[in-house]
Amino acid sequence: MPQQLILPIYTTVAKNPVTIFKKMDESVFDYPFFNDGVHHTIKTDASIPSNYSFTDIQLSAENKLLKIKGFIFHTSHCGSTLLSRMLGSSAQVRVVSETEAINGLLLSYALYHLPEKDVMVQLKAIMETYRQPAEDQKFLVFKLTSWNVFFIHLFQQIYPDVRWLYLDRDTNEVVNSLVKKGGGFAEWWEHPVDVFRKYFLGNEIKSISKENYLVQMVEHHRRFAITYKNEAACFLYYPGFIKDFERRILPHFLLPFSGDEIKKAMAATAYDSKKTEKVLFTGM
Repeated sequence: MPQQLILPIYTTVAKNPVTIFKKMDESVFDYPFFNDGVHHTIKTDASIPSNYSFTDIQLSAENKLLKIKGFIFHTSHCGSTLLSRMLGSSAQVRVVSETEAINGLLLSYALYHLPEKDVMVQLKAIMETYRQPAEDQKFLVFKLTSWNVFFIHLFQQIYPDVRWLYLDRDTNEVVNSLVKKGGGFAEWWEHPVDVFRKYFLGNEIKSISKENYLVQMVEHHRRFAITYKNEAACFLYYPGFIKDFERRILPHFLLPFSGDEIKKAMAATAYDSKKTEKVLFTGM
């Protein structure tokens, strides 16, 4: 029977951000995005409603916790969800994909100018709770929401030895996809106030055009990643990263996949990575 874990599911966007926990089936990690799994699990399990806090979690000894193997930062609409699904296809690997527990804290940090040291303490506490062991899992990879790259210095300070990857894509292709499908920071254009746009771009907002805004955001993502590039980094592009999976990505994250695990990961490329069920991929 699948194990249940007390996990952080979101953090309130507030001057005093509070992280909310619930007891979840570990299958929550099987979904393309962590909070999709939370929504589905809560919807189908009547025992979920009780909330928990950090004090309710008793972490195992360090040598029993999942080892954080890497962070995936990205430009958005560039195959990062596919990569996380490829990595998560192994029973050894847990992927935490774009959790609102991290997003809410980082938005609070940005909007309320919270002390960096306090945010780092809470961010580390959140991330450590995802290391709770379950079944055959040994390793943990975080796939961050694209705009989390603007806070990459926090992750680097907390986990200086953890390797990270930046997945990129041609700017025009990303913008065309965002215009067509929306999501993420593309939705900030529709906000009645421009607080998010001004925070991340400041005086760099040169046009009232949505397309120009998206171009500037994509370029800003890339610029931040390059600025913080270090010996722990690996930069790859869509769709070439698929061919680099065995040769570069697995060695970079020090993940020991067997031949069968590699075949299973590559088989995932045939399907739409953003669908829970197996739907053949027809293009981004």
